Amino acid sequence: MRDTCAFCSMGSCLTHGASGPPVGETTIPLFDIKRSLRSNSSSTTLTKVSSTPRRGILSGTEDRTYWNPSQSDEALIISRLLKSPMGTKHAIPKNIHRFWTGGPMSPAVVDDLVSDGARARQAGWTCYLWYSAEVERVLDGHLDGEIKKSEGIFIFSKRPPKPVDKRPTRANQRRRLELAGFRVVPIEKLDDSSNWLSELATLVGGAALMRNWDEVKYFSDLARLLYLNFVGGIHMDVDISLGDMDLTQTYFHNDPDGEVPLMGSLLRDQSDPMIPKLRFLKRIRRRPLLTKEEYDGYMEALSALVEKGMLAAGMLNALIASRPNTTHLQDTLDEFRKAILKNKGLISGMALARVMLLGKSREGDVEQAMKWTVPPYLVRLDPDTDESNL
Repeated sequence: MRDTCAFCSMGSCLTHGASGPPVGETTIPLFDIKRSLRSNSSSTTLTKVSSTPRRGILSGTEDRTYWNPSQSDEALIISRLLKSPMGTKHAIPKNIHRFWTGGPMSPAVVDDLVSDGARARQAGWTCYLWYSAEVERVLDGHLDGEIKKSEGIFIFSKRPPKPVDKRPTRANQRRRLELAGFRVVPIEKLDDSSNWLSELATLVGGAALMRNWDEVKYFSDLARLLYLNFVGGIHMDVDISLGDMDLTQTYFHNDPDGEVPLMGSLLRDQSDPMIPKLRFLKRIRRRPLLTKEEYDGYMEALSALVEKGMLAAGMLNALIASRPNTTHLQDTLDEFRKAILKNKGLISGMALARVMLLGKSREGDVEQAMKWTVPPYLVRLDPDTDESNL
């Protein structure tokens, strides 16, 4: 009969793998320091361990204490929860992209981005902030007209209030980001000779004047597909910060063909029931050791978040990571253009989630494709706020 340890029974053992320990081998907890340091003079075979303790169980006291899993350990646990391995073949470029256009961002978001930018640059990553020069040309032109109107001569009518000009704040924020290592780039740089993107941005700017912000959101959905297709990397909404994501790693597509993007978005807004679980993980991650109760809580929270991350691939697009020029990205962009022509306007990018997962055929194993979207940094990023929903 094959012995099993607690981690084997949970499918997350970091020593034995899915098959469990060899027949006849005495299983020790991961990592049982006392027993692993004993001289192996008896006939009992102990699990081979390195001189550096691996993360797992520390025993020797009545109440077991656990190493807090690193992101690499967590990736193995996530793989076993999904029964689908993390990728190691098709690398995703070390670029982090964000999109924001129109007015300035909130000061708190800019502070987080500045901190992220400095940290990413130090680790060899490149951060981008994309915006639409054409959308802002339309909005700024309207603002200039309103300012000029308020400064006219009024004799019999009441002078209208002068509009607040937030453009200097926007410009200062972008300068701060550039100093932190960001490349601030207009999305129109990716336009082709037909100028279809600039023409679309003009319409979006007009819709924004009418307070139709959905058009701006949908334009952002399109923009992120464009720069991922041209440059590759990880798109994050502006209100998601890097948290304790491991920037020393190179990340890969999980599917064998390198087509399905990593996504793994968890939250719609701050009312999401996953928020307490993410905050719990962030809180206990500050300590190197966990009690059994904390570790059980960690496994429960991680399991729930992994399931949510997989299922959210068809609903949320706050996080998308891909190498450039994949067939799936190009198919999604083609479908986006067709939808724009058919609907005479923009649509939500997530209406094309199935194309992102399966390509233009929209046929295949959807469940497996959704598993492939779960990234190893799934629970390492800081939860988003309502900033992107404004």
